[in-house]
Amino acid sequence: MKDVLRLLSYLKPYWHFQVLFILCALGNSGCSLIWPWLRKILIDDVFIPKNADLLLPTCGFYALTAVGMYFFRFGAAYFPAKVSENGSKDMQLEAYHHLRKLGFKFYDTHQTGKVMATFTSDTPKAAQGFNLFAGDYIINGIMLVVTLGIITYINWHLCVLSLLLVAVNIIIPAVLDKPLSRMGEEIQEQNALLSSKLQESIAGSRELKGLGKEFYDLKNLRQFIERLIAIGIRHGLIRQAGGGFTIILFWLAQGLIFFIGGGYVLRDALTIGELLVIIHYFNNVHAPVSQLVKLHLGIPSIMVAARRIFAFFDEHEEESQEGTPIEHVEGRVQFSNVSFGYNEVEPILQEMNFQADPGETVALVGPSGAGKSTLISLIPRFYDPQRGSISIDTIPTKDIQIQSLRSHIGIVFQDPYLFAESIAYNIRLGTEDPEAVTHEQVVTAAKLANAHDFIMKFPEQYETKVGERGVRLSGGEQQRIAIARVLIRDPKILILDEATSSLDAESEALVQEALTRLMRGRTSFVIAHRLSTILDADKIFVLKEGRLVEAGTHAELIQRNGVYHALFQKQFAGIQAGN
Repeated sequence: MKDVLRLLSYLKPYWHFQVLFILCALGNSGCSLIWPWLRKILIDDVFIPKNADLLLPTCGFYALTAVGMYFFRFGAAYFPAKVSENGSKDMQLEAYHHLRKLGFKFYDTHQTGKVMATFTSDTPKAAQGFNLFAGDYIINGIMLVVTLGIITYINWHLCVLSLLLVAVNIIIPAVLDKPLSRMGEEIQEQNALLSSKLQESIAGSRELKGLGKEFYDLKNLRQFIERLIAIGIRHGLIRQAGGGFTIILFWLAQGLIFFIGGGYVLRDALTIGELLVIIHYFNNVHAPVSQLVKLHLGIPSIMVAARRIFAFFDEHEEESQEGTPIEHVEGRVQFSNVSFGYNEVEPILQEMNFQADPGETVALVGPSGAGKSTLISLIPRFYDPQRGSISIDTIPTKDIQIQSLRSHIGIVFQDPYLFAESIAYNIRLGTEDPEAVTHEQVVTAAKLANAHDFIMKFPEQYETKVGERGVRLSGGEQQRIAIARVLIRDPKILILDEATSSLDAESEALVQEALTRLMRGRTSFVIAHRLSTILDADKIFVLKEGRLVEAGTHAELIQRNGVYHALFQKQFAGIQAGN
């Protein structure tokens, strides 16, 4: 019940539409209940006694009721749809807002396809509950209660028979609830797994084709789809069996009412018109009961989806939004006794102590797995250290509002992500307010990043769509767009994560020139695969097995004949050998 109430809480802002819906539902029910009584009047008071005086007013009222019912039905369809669609919109926006606030631990441990299933499968399924609980249940419930009241007024014996039908129908969903709930959960989980596999298969299309394995994953996908279909068929059969049973009960009960009611007519205890009214009202009892049973059989799968969404909201830790915004930073970064691990058992960084002064270039070197990328990910608080503190201009980063902190940091990754929009859009995205950026500012940033010339060669220039992940651009072009995106941001702290390691010599020269402009006057942290690119760094920090083992300039570290010297000699020997 708690989950149902939580689901319905999304409808609270639209309660006034819900009130209008209930009024229309009452009007619609009233009209549909008036018609059988008008037929009774026509049979018992007009046709049998041949009373022509009542014919016109009765038929006129019949037509007036039809017109009223049209408007009531329109409202009874429009208002719940408005409530349901708005509730669905709010749920999806809340889910997306929550997703954006989740820390990187969530993204590291969850497959993209499964996360997407929350939006493409779980949310639409749960949203069906809005219309069910706020619309269908109400209108069918009103119809059932009012109809039973009228039958009681005409003949209470037949009302008892109708109530027995209702009681038997209530047993059906109670019996089928558990298996339907179990299968509903399995269907939603299979949908999530299928979404994950499809996303992974599409994203890896180049690799699969390159390996000649275009159809290798088809077998797995077929198994997922076939399992999903099998569960769906079983789910549908059980629902249909439950719904079909109510139909059988209806025909048996209607035959019984004809038999018992016919006896009343033969004894003149009922008129023919009253018997036909009871039959019609009995149909009106069956219709909402049958519909309510079908609706109830659909609840388990809806609530499974709702619970999956609520679990998504509840179980995953959001990034803290607390802290004080900062307007200006000089760029001093200090690590004090910082230790970090992605879990408590395996530390990645241990007792890191260093300071980068404003405007300095700090290079991070070390063997693969030493913790270089992990270290720089702590500066913008992609992760928080388990021990120690990181400060910007003497202010602990945990005390700075997280969006404010990141607004002063620019990051260029080895594999930059470009969105499937225009070049201008991808550059403007670097600013706090992309919509306020002028075209001149975009062009200036592109020129500083050595990107303007190749952009102008495209027919649509800055409005050229780059494709998914920037697939229409070369690696060097993607990197220069990413640099322009950081330049237009104008941050005081810069992070370069092997920004040139995967480029050819010509592209690297252009990117390196742009990076030199970008680093000027900023505190820069550079992870470099080729040590030749960081020889002029103000400080070089050498990491090994998560510890800071050496620090100094290139010349100082060479003289120490330690880890850095060994790395440099190894690379130099490779260059000498032609590698």
